[in-house]
Amino acid sequence: MKQLLFSLLLLSSLAFSQEKLKNAKKSLSKQKTERSFTKNTKVTYRKSNNSSINNTDEAANPFVKIFGNVIFYSTVGLVSGRAEWRELNPYPYYNDYGEYTTHFSDKTKRSSFKLGSNYLFNTVKGIETTALFKPIPLVGIDVSYLYFSEATFNHNENFNIVSVMANYYRIRENYISFWWGLGATYAGNQVNTIGFSYALGTEIYPIKPISLHVSWKQSFINHNTIDVFKSQLKYHLKNTAIYTGYHNYQLGNQPIGGIVLGMEYVF
Repeated sequence: MKQLLFSLLLLSSLAFSQEKLKNAKKSLSKQKTERSFTKNTKVTYRKSNNSSINNTDEAANPFVKIFGNVIFYSTVGLVSGRAEWRELNPYPYYNDYGEYTTHFSDKTKRSSFKLGSNYLFNTVKGIETTALFKPIPLVGIDVSYLYFSEATFNHNENFNIVSVMANYYRIRENYISFWWGLGATYAGNQVNTIGFSYALGTEIYPIKPISLHVSWKQSFINHNTIDVFKSQLKYHLKNTAIYTGYHNYQLGNQPIGGIVLGMEYVF
């Protein structure tokens, strides 16, 4: 009786788990429904008589200049900023600094390449492989390959996601970096769709040999999204970093999250 009950519980858990990836791919495969618009829509425009602006007076007014600078540095300046030169350490915490440094020497670098991999502990298993190439300290090409799998009754359900991002490292200081990126994500298997992606992230080096990584990436696939949130605690051993943390993936209408273990190597 106990064996029968255990078998039923096992079968029910398998039946439940196999719905995760199946439902995720189904929600990401749905095409956006077209909305109908009325053709005879009348739009009226009202022209203002006070639309002309005296450019000479505006340029001469110091308050206009100040206001313009405030707008620039709070919007465009926050996104792009000034490209002050930084270099890369041979590895994080070289000479007690993080990844970037303002103290240049014959040991610091102007380019780097990082390979990494992590494993997600969940009923839906996840393996991710990442590669980050920085041709210059200001820009990085970030490539990731995600492979999800879960056991079913007679086969394994799987889901592959490939992402390519071009990152701009807005803040590059001795103990902190911040970046934003734009790119594309391809959802494979039954979805077979490519979509636009954006990302934000930061890496903080509070005390040797520890660093904190937090990042967010969202990809638009058909009418839905793939959202990836990462929080990692890293332990650096020269060129190698071992880390753990929590990753949360929103695959369409299906959330998948759990503890990860990973490793990185900087060339």
